[in-house]
Amino acid sequence: MRIVYVEDNPANIALVQRICPMSKDDLVTFGDASSALDAIGPDSADLILMDINLGNYSLNGLELTGLLRQKGVQTPIVIVTAYDATGYPEQFEAAGFNEFVPKPVSIRGMIDLFNSYRQN
Repeated sequence: MRIVYVEDNPANIALVQRICPMSKDDLVTFGDASSALDAIGPDSADLILMDINLGNYSLNGLELTGLLRQKGVQTPIVIVTAYDATGYPEQFEAAGFNEFVPKPVSIRGMIDLFNSYRQN
């Protein structure tokens, strides 16, 4: 499966980079919203993992998701963030996310997530 991860924290990226070989998935990462927006198209991935807080950049993960949906990207997008989901559900739904996964994530939990989106 082709997975895209939009995340600005190198430690979080490193964790997913270690997990993907275990689940036999390919990973492409973007450290900022601008490069992700330029590169991600409708057929770029089978699953997109998205952080909400992308540092001091002009777009956050919610805004980026909305723009990707406007570009025609229908790929499942999963929020992977340390933010509590309380107060965010309406924003998540409006932006077009499929699911919310709180950080920190476990290796088993991430593999289970990948498997839940895997096409048989």
